[in-house]
Amino acid sequence: MSKSVIVAAAALLLAGLLAPTEGLAQVFAAGDAGRMEQLTRGVLVLKGTLAALALLLVLAARFAPRGERSGPIVASGIRAAPPWRANALWAIGGLLVLALVLRAPALGLGLSFDEIDTLVHYARLPLARVVSTFDSQNQHLLYSVLARISFEVFGESGWAVRLPAVVLGVASIAALYRFALRVADAREAIFAATLLTVSYHHVWFSQNARGYTGLLLFTLLGSSAFLDMLRDPEPRGLAAPLRYGLWMALATLTHATAVFAVAAHGLVWLGSLWTSRSRNARANHVQVGSGFVLAGGLSLVLYSLVLPQFFATLLAPTMPGAKVEWKNPSWLVLETLRGLSNGVPGGGFTLAGGLVIVILGVRSYAKQSVAVLGTFALGLVVTAVTLLATKHNLWPRMFFFAAGFAVLIAIRGVTEWTRIFSFGQLGGLVAKLGTAALAVACLMSAATVPTAWNPKQDFEGPLELVARERQPGDAVATVDMTVMPYAEYFNSGWPAVDSIEALQALEASHARTWIVYCTPTRMKAAQPEIWSRLERDYAVVGTFWGTLGGSEVIVVRRDAAAR
Repeated sequence: MSKSVIVAAAALLLAGLLAPTEGLAQVFAAGDAGRMEQLTRGVLVLKGTLAALALLLVLAARFAPRGERSGPIVASGIRAAPPWRANALWAIGGLLVLALVLRAPALGLGLSFDEIDTLVHYARLPLARVVSTFDSQNQHLLYSVLARISFEVFGESGWAVRLPAVVLGVASIAALYRFALRVADAREAIFAATLLTVSYHHVWFSQNARGYTGLLLFTLLGSSAFLDMLRDPEPRGLAAPLRYGLWMALATLTHATAVFAVAAHGLVWLGSLWTSRSRNARANHVQVGSGFVLAGGLSLVLYSLVLPQFFATLLAPTMPGAKVEWKNPSWLVLETLRGLSNGVPGGGFTLAGGLVIVILGVRSYAKQSVAVLGTFALGLVVTAVTLLATKHNLWPRMFFFAAGFAVLIAIRGVTEWTRIFSFGQLGGLVAKLGTAALAVACLMSAATVPTAWNPKQDFEGPLELVARERQPGDAVATVDMTVMPYAEYFNSGWPAVDSIEALQALEASHARTWIVYCTPTRMKAAQPEIWSRLERDYAVVGTFWGTLGGSEVIVVRRDAAAR
C-alpha cells in the first residue's frame, strides 16, 4: 500500500473523528437557529462518511492489482486514447473558441422559471447555506455552488448565473473528443466534437442555468475512465478507480440521475463477467469494482450534509394526484421529436431520414462491441424505466446526459452508409461524399444555432404589456408558476391567487382583472378551477413564446362587462 494512500486515509479518518460537530453546524447554519438540529445531523453524517471513505480507500488499495498480468475484460472494440498531438490541440482549441463565441450572444436573456428559481433560492445564498440545502428537486447542488461563485466574482446577473453552464458545456466538447478516440477513429471523433459545438440543443443547454451540461461532461469523463478499465491489460494501483469514482461522484453531485449512468456501467460490467470468463481478467474486475465502491463513497461524502433532506426531497412525488401529460410516455416521445426537430435542419423530414442512419450506427457499434453500445444506451433505458416506475415527470432533458453518445451513433451511421455503397472504383468517391455530407450537416446545424438565443421563457414581455395598457383601478395577479418569478425576481408587486375564491374576490373589487400565467399543461393540472374560469371568462391579451416548449407566458383579462 502506497504512502500517499495511507496519508490520505489517515487524514480522512482524523477529519471524521475530530471535526467539531456543533462548531461546523453553526458555520453552515449561518445564524439560522432553526436549521441547527438538521445541520447537526448532517455534520454527523459527514463525519461518518469521511471515516467510511477512509476505510474504503484502505480496502480498495489493499485489494488493488499491482501490475498483475490480466486479460482485458473487453478484448476488442475499445482502444487507448492516444496522447494529445499538436494538430489535435489546434483543432480542438479552435472548436472550443468557436463554442464560446456561439454561446455568448443573449446569454442573460429570458431566464426560465427553473433558472430564476436557481438564481433566487440558491445562487443568492451564502456558500455555506448553498452546500447545506437540498429542499427542492430544482437544487442541482454542484451547479448552485458554481453559480454562487460566479455571483461572487461577477455580481448578480442573468448571464452570470448561466456562465457555469457555458464553461461546463464547452468542456464537454473536449471530453467527447477524447471519449470518441476510444471507440472511433480520429475522423469520427473530430466530426462528433464539431457537431456538438454547432448543435442547437447543446448551445441551448449551455445557456441554461441548470446542471445538465455538467452532467454531460462528467458522464463522458466517467465513461472514458470506465472503458479504460474494461480494456486495461495490466491494471495498476488505484489511479483508474479513483478517476472513475471522482468523475461519477461529481456527476451525481450535479444531478442525482447520474446514478443511472453508474447503473448502466454496472450492467455492462456484470454482462462482461460472463463474456470474459475464458480470460484471466480477475485483476481488472477488481479494479472496476473498486471504481464503483469509490464512486459511491465519494458521492456519499459530497452529499452528506444534505443527506437527511436528500431522500425526502428526491423521492417526493411530482404533482401528486394531478393528471398531467408530462407523465405520459407518448407525450415524452412526441415532445422529444418536437424538440429535436427544432434544432435539426429540415425538422421532421430530417428526423425520419435520420432513423436509418441511427439504425446503421447502432448496428455498427453492436458489431464492434456490445459493451460499448451498452455504455451508450443502457443509461437511457435505466433512466426511462426508473422514471416510469416512480411516476416522475418524463421530461426530455433528463436524457441529455447521453447527447455525446447520440452524436457518435449518428456519425457512425453516416460512415456505415458510405461503406455500404463503397465498392469497386466508387469506394473512394463515396467515402469523400460521406465526409462532405458530415461537413454539410455541421454547417446546416450551425444555421439553427441563432434560434437558441431567444428567451427560454419571456417573463419580461408581460411586464411591458401590462405597464403599457393597464388602467387605474385594474388588478393584475399571478397564478401557479408565475408567482415566484414576478414576486421574487422582478419585484412586480402583483398579488398571487391560489384558489378560485381568491380569484373571485379579486374580480369583485376591481373593474378589470388581469391574470398572468404560464405553462398551460401544468396550469390545467395544478389549478383546474382557475383554469376553467380563465378559459370561460377571460380574453387572451398576449401570448409570449420562448424556446422552452410548452412554457409560453400568457396574459388574459376580464373586463367589468363580463360580470
